[in-house]
Order: sequence, then structure tokens, then C-alpha cells
Amino acid sequence: MIEFEKLAVEANEKEIISLLDAHQIEATGVAQHIPIDFSLAAYEDGTYIGGITASNWMNTTHVSLLAIDKNYRKHGLGSKLLIQAEQFAQEQQAEIITISTQDYQAKGFYEKHGYTVFGQLADSPFKGTTKYYLEKRLTTTI
Repeated sequence: MIEFEKLAVEANEKEIISLLDAHQIEATGVAQHIPIDFSLAAYEDGTYIGGITASNWMNTTHVSLLAIDKNYRKHGLGSKLLIQAEQFAQEQQAEIITISTQDYQAKGFYEKHGYTVFGQLADSPFKGTTKYYLEKRLTTTI
């Protein structure tokens, strides 16, 4: 008899990843690659003013979070953090870097840095907004 039970996210993710790994090897012959995480924070006089996090998996790095304190925006800090994440991606031999953003956030910023939209989802995460999915194909130099 199949039963269902609530399970802590971390424990459930571990089991799900194990199933996905086995399927990937069976379907493609390619063994699972352990994700490598990246995190960089910016401070001024001990005060946190921004940061970026990313994770590399196989040939793709995904920037999961990037935010700058409103008093420090439009001064190049976001660009510096993004460039560091791109350098991390290259060190991991990634060929693609991805990120998502909302229409009221930083779509133009990412496009200025060479990212292109490959998908969008209207009314997500709430009505009246659009979520954009962007990618950048990496070369040997950024």
C-alpha cells in the first residue's frame, strides 16, 4: 500500500536527488555532478550593502539571488558582484549562466551585461507582474 507523509524539505530533497541521479545515469550515461555554490557579500564600514549567490551544476551556473541596498544602486556595485559570479562560472567551466528577474527589478541591467531573455511568465509571482528568465552564453573571456 502506498502511503504519503510530510517530510522535512532537506530530507526529501536528498531522496529526490538520489532518484534523479539514478535516472540521469540510466537515460544519458552521464553521472551526477555535485553542485558548487558561490556567495559574495559587500559591506561598507561593517554594514551589509548587497550580495550575490549562485550555484554551478555541470555546464550551467544559476545566479539565484542578487540584491543591492537602495542607497547603493546605480553605482556599479551590482555589476561588480555579477562579474564575480561570471568569473566563478568560468572557473567551474560553465558554458551558460542563467538568472530570473521581475519586470520591476533588473531586466535592463542584465541585458546591459549581455543576458538575453529566453522565457517569460506573466502574472507571476502575482498578477500584474512578469517574471523573465535570462541566459548568457559564456566565452573564454568575460
